[in-house]
Formats: sequence, C-alpha cells, structure tokens
Amino acid sequence: MNIPENYRRLTDQEIARLRQQGCTAKDWSLIEIAPDTDLRQMEHVHFSGTNRIGAFRKDFTFPGGMTRRAGIRHAALHDTTVGDDCLIEHIHGYIAHYDIGAECVILHTDVLAMTARSSFGNGVELAVMSESGGREIVMHDRLSSQEAYMQAMHRHDTRFTQAIRRMAFQYAEEQSSERGRIGMRTRILHCGRLWNVRIGPCATIDGAARLENGTVCSHPASPTFVGEEVIARDFIFQTGSHVADGAMLTRCYVGQSTAVGHGFTASDTYFACNCQAENGEACAVFAGPYTVTHHKATLLIGGMFSFMNAGSATNQSNHAYKLGPSHHGVLERGCKTGSGSHISWPVRIGAFSLVMGHCDPYADSRTLPFSYVVEREGANYIIPGIALRGVGTLRDIRKWPQRDRRPADAPRLDHLVFEAFSPYTMERILQGHALLTDIENQWTDGAQETVWNGLRIKRRHAATGRELYRMAIDRFFGDQLLARLEALGIPSPADLRAALRPSRPEEGRWCDIGGLLAPKSEIDRLEADVANGKLNSTEALDERLLALRESYEERAWAWTWARLSEAYPEAANGNFADALCRPVIRKWAEAAIGLNRQIIADARKEFECPRPCVFGIDGDDAEAAADALAVKGSPETHPLIRELEKQQSEIREKAELWLQKLGEAPSA
Repeated sequence: MNIPENYRRLTDQEIARLRQQGCTAKDWSLIEIAPDTDLRQMEHVHFSGTNRIGAFRKDFTFPGGMTRRAGIRHAALHDTTVGDDCLIEHIHGYIAHYDIGAECVILHTDVLAMTARSSFGNGVELAVMSESGGREIVMHDRLSSQEAYMQAMHRHDTRFTQAIRRMAFQYAEEQSSERGRIGMRTRILHCGRLWNVRIGPCATIDGAARLENGTVCSHPASPTFVGEEVIARDFIFQTGSHVADGAMLTRCYVGQSTAVGHGFTASDTYFACNCQAENGEACAVFAGPYTVTHHKATLLIGGMFSFMNAGSATNQSNHAYKLGPSHHGVLERGCKTGSGSHISWPVRIGAFSLVMGHCDPYADSRTLPFSYVVEREGANYIIPGIALRGVGTLRDIRKWPQRDRRPADAPRLDHLVFEAFSPYTMERILQGHALLTDIENQWTDGAQETVWNGLRIKRRHAATGRELYRMAIDRFFGDQLLARLEALGIPSPADLRAALRPSRPEEGRWCDIGGLLAPKSEIDRLEADVANGKLNSTEALDERLLALRESYEERAWAWTWARLSEAYPEAANGNFADALCRPVIRKWAEAAIGLNRQIIADARKEFECPRPCVFGIDGDDAEAAADALAVKGSPETHPLIRELEKQQSEIREKAELWLQKLGEAPSA
C-alpha cells in the first residue's frame, strides 16, 4: 500500500494501547494516523476498512462552559478519513465512506454513511408549477434563480431546453461520488440518519431526523443551519439557509439565506434566495426571491411567485379533476394575497397587485400592475393602479434590499434587481394607461362598468387608475432624468443631448427572469448561445447573467431615453433643455408631490380611530385615546410619514434647483 508521507501505520505498541482503550479493528494495518496523533483520545472505536485519523490538539467549548478535547470515542468508522482536531463521540450506528474536514464535531448521531454512488441531490428534477410535468427544473448546487426560471418557463425553445438540461445533468455527474464529504468546522449534533449527504464548511446540523441524497452548501461567511426534526430527501440547501423545526421537504431546493421551518412541508418546490416559509405547505411551486408564507392554513400550489407575501389561508386550485393537476399560474413580482384568498389557476396577476377573495380562472391583469383584484358578489373586479398610492406598497418596496441576508463576502447565486419602477413595470404601466384611455373613450352613456380579460372594471376606477398611471409615468421619467443629470453635473446646453445619450441602443421589451430585470432580446441571445454550445457550463452561464445585472442601469436608461424621445419628439431638433428636460422635471415634481400626498393620506388612515374598540378597554374615551397614542404613536411622530412629508419640500427644492441650472428664471 502506498502511504502518504504525512501519515503512517500504527506500531505494535500503539495497537496494544488502542486495544487497552477498548478499540477494535478488523485489520489494524489499514489504519493510518498523522505523525503526532494522540492515541489517548481514541476510546471504544471500531475500525473496518481503510481509515485515516488526524491529530487531536484542540479543545471544544460547549454551551454552559463544558470543554472536550478533540478525539474519537464510542464510534464505529468504516473507510473514513478524519481531519485534524475533530471531535467524534457517541455514534450510535456508524460512519462509513466519508472524508471529514478539520475541526468538525460529530456527536450523538445514529448513522452518517454513503450507501451507494450519489450526486447528492444534483440532477434531481423538480416538477414545479405543473404537477403533471413539462416544466421540470434540474437541480444542482450552483443553480441560480435565473437558470431555474429559464429551465421552467422557456420551453418554447426545444434546443435551448435540451442544452441547458444537458448542462445541468453533466454538472450533476461531475459531482457524483461514492464518498461523502463534510466541510471543515462543521457540527453534526444529535441527528438521526444521514445517508448520501454532502455538507459544506461551517454548517450546523443539529437534531435533524433524516437527511437523504442531498447537499448542504455552506460558507464560512454564510453558514447553513439544519435543525431539529427536519426530514429531507432529494434536496439542496444553499449557503446561509435555515431549515429547522420539523420541516419536511421532498425534492426541494432551498436558496441562499432562505428560512424554512415551524413544520412547513414542501415537495417539488424551488425556493430562491431570501424566502421565508413557515407553518404551511407548498407543492409544485416556483418561489422566486423573497416569497414569504407564514400561516398554517396557507397552501401554495402550482404557481410562480416572487417578492410575494401570502396572507393567511391563501390557497390555489391547480386542476379541474379532468386531466390531472396540469393548470398553473403566475403572480408577478410584488404581489400579495389577502387572508382567505383562493385562486383557481390558470391566472396571471400583474406586478405589485393584491388579490382578495376568490379569483376565477383565466383572469389576466398583467397589463394593469399595481392593482387590486377583488371578489364582489361573485364577480372579480380590478381596481387599476390603486396600489400606487398605498403606503403598504411603498413599505414593501423599501424592505427588500434592506432584508437581503446574503453577506457581501460570500458568493451570491441569484442576480436581483430590486427596483419596483423599472422598464419592466413601466412598459406595463404605459400599456395600462393606453388601455384605460381606450376604455374611457368607449363608454356608452350610462354604462358604469365593463369586462376586460375576465375582470370587471368600474368606470370611476378606470378614470382613477389612468390618472395614477400618468403620475407614475411622470415620476419615473423625472427620477431617471434627474439621476443622469446629477451624475453628469451640468454640461453646457449645446452638449446636453449628447451627454445624456445612452451608450447602447434601446433593446425593446423587458422581462423578469427570476428576479433579474433584463431586455428580452438579451435573454434570447443568451439562450441562443446555450443552444448553440457557446455557453456550455454553469460557470459561463453565471458570468453572462452577472454581466446583465451589472449593466442594468445603463440598459434601463437606454429604454427610458427611447420613451422620452417618443414622448417629446420636438426635442430632437429644438432646444433640448426647453423641449424635454424642463417639462419632464416640472411634471416630475407635480407627480411626485401628488403621489406622496396620497401615500401620506393612506398612512394617516391607520391613526383614524374616533372610537377605538381595542384601546383603553377598561376606561373611557380619553383613556382609549391615550392608550392608542402610547401603542401606535401619532401621524406626527411616525418615521415614514415624517420622511414623506419632508420629501415634499425636498422635491420642490430639487425641481427648482434643476430648472434654474437648465436656464429657467427663479420663481418669484
């Protein structure tokens, strides 16, 4: 046998010592140790097959202050390598075919074993959205939400689908092994059966009941935690994820910094980064970034969601008991569901909308984002654009970047654009404004509502929605223009058009690819390169996706520039500042102040309690008012309201400043 220089066989004296300490071996000659291994730290260990043992120099401190020296005690090892300074004790069954990194702790665990060659969850297919098949995602431990999305949703291109699946399966085969691996400084405590599991560095597996055929990715800067009573089969847990409290997962991918717990059950479900799933159920779900479900009575099934919050008792129906569970649907980014909502797929709900009550199949509101879809007297109504003036929408938009739990010093798989107002949503808002204008022009005398895409629209709601969309358009154009002007300084009027002109051409329609906003033409080009073999590895694909994320701002400005040129054609030949810049800034100020005013009014409704029934319940009205003030505060002290009110004057000052810089005389 060829023994590495830094390991050696046991001497006869060392074998005798180990026997005195209760150790046994089928063949002592197959055991190799580091030159300075302290044999006193091995007690009641049974060895079979080839085993390598590192040195024991480190003391481990546990909660309560108890310390234990590294070593192996009361364990059975079969064909296993143990790195330096590991502590392995009270293995009730055995450890077989594993390479254990340095400074690991494995205590009170039943079995840690490889039972056959395994790809550790890589290559497992998730039947997302359509349980009957057709949108399967091939899991692997470098899978991004963008790749998962394209695998599931872009089945129209057969060559691309075949190529990207082949790429994923090839990577899975490269990960296959007959040996398991435990990364350095990992802790495995009080666990049941761990079969065919690969675990990354610095992970903690504490109390898991059963893990089979999976990968626990982990990173020193983003350690992963798997907790008590977790049962998982055919899985991948990404770095920084937290799966605990009796979660039961079958064929699931848990993305970076996603938390699953409190008895949540899921099958054939993909979770992107920063999701949170507790208490309820998921089946055949594509849960994009920041999908949140908290409640026991909530079932997510057969749908695609992202930046979504599911209300209690939210449910969906994905088949009509005919050809099986083949129906599925989409809630675009930023949607919410009210308590007790029920959606009968297929349905597509536009971005940043709220669904309340039952939603019948075939409703399609993608052209009217920021809306409420509500059930009234058995019919589904849409209130267009109403969420634009809601403080809840603003709060959601702000919280997502702040709640990104992925550390900057660990690799990030999902490439996200957080902006709520982007070419993706503004295309829909422009379409919605045109649609509502057409609807208003077609009203017959006395008509109070109409039907569109399976949804009813009231006349007064159409008028309000059109105005809200106009304000959103004016605010977006102004925000984009002012950001460019601030980045440039103030070029001379003659150079202004050239200085603002984007560095790339406008690229047409945009799409949301698993949280990444990008021109569809660029996604089409990427997929063509995959289909043609120009992109033939997961690494190369990730590089292209990252490049798209990094170029978002410039591409978004190119789209905005094209829309501004269409809206202000006279600017092409006239004075650019007079014909475009100043009108855009004036409209921006008016729209921004107007929307802020409506959001402030919406926020103030939270404090409008003339006779609060839950405050000061043992006193009179004065005590109730005082109790409400102590608990909720007042509009004058609420930080968000104060910030929005401060913005009102800042918007005016900013508009005045830039209008003067662009040659307009100061107002009197």
